[in-house]
Amino acid sequence: MDLGLQGMRALISGASDGIGLATAELLAEEGADVALVARRADALDKACTSISARTGVKAVAVAADLSDKTVFDSVVTNVVDELGGLDILINNAGASSFGGFGDLTDEQWVADINLKLFGFIRMTRAALPHLLKNGNGRIVNVAGNSGKQALEYHMPGAAANAAILNFSKSLSLQVGAQGVMINTVCPGPVRTARLVKQFAANAKDWGCTPEEAEERYLENLPLSYIPSARDIAYSIVFLASPRAAYLNGTTITNDGGITRAV
Repeated sequence: MDLGLQGMRALISGASDGIGLATAELLAEEGADVALVARRADALDKACTSISARTGVKAVAVAADLSDKTVFDSVVTNVVDELGGLDILINNAGASSFGGFGDLTDEQWVADINLKLFGFIRMTRAALPHLLKNGNGRIVNVAGNSGKQALEYHMPGAAANAAILNFSKSLSLQVGAQGVMINTVCPGPVRTARLVKQFAANAKDWGCTPEEAEERYLENLPLSYIPSARDIAYSIVFLASPRAAYLNGTTITNDGGITRAV
């Protein structure tokens, strides 16, 4: 199915690797010009060179620290200048401190919520006027399934994810009638470098190998395997497309059935 993304212009945050990079690649494969935003300029430049060479679309790198509240207007202005406008915003940047309640400091809570929740809010605030101008904009927020089903040791990130679900729904009610559709994708565990590090840490705690730690982890997954970032990106790109014509304020839980709620 043609998703109708040819010639669209998309900004993707947290795009140097993982879900963000996979989403940028899929959008480009569908014919959209893409702006990749993240901290690591070298990784962004490498990704953009590869995307442009493979797909022929315009791919631009915008290096920025999204924990800095002063950068968002300049990031969006840069993207609009480079791409000639903006049709799609993918909010994906974020992190979550790991630890028990007594181990987490105020600074960790503030840092995680600032980057994820306020990062999404600030990027949306900067991008929304451009999306409203077009009258057919799309915003997709990526908020882990811990926003719906709590995780014991990822409290700051989970709290931010839950807030993002409410933010997305509330804003969708405000701007949907003006042509900007806002939806959320909630992934579960994804095979990324971060998850590999988690298995290594688990192995140390459990007295086993990383491979054995992963096998133990897989026992709790309904589908018995961990998806790739690209598996998650498919749902994000669909929601960003004109084919998701009547989806607004919706949350797609793309976690293979881990979340037990109906």
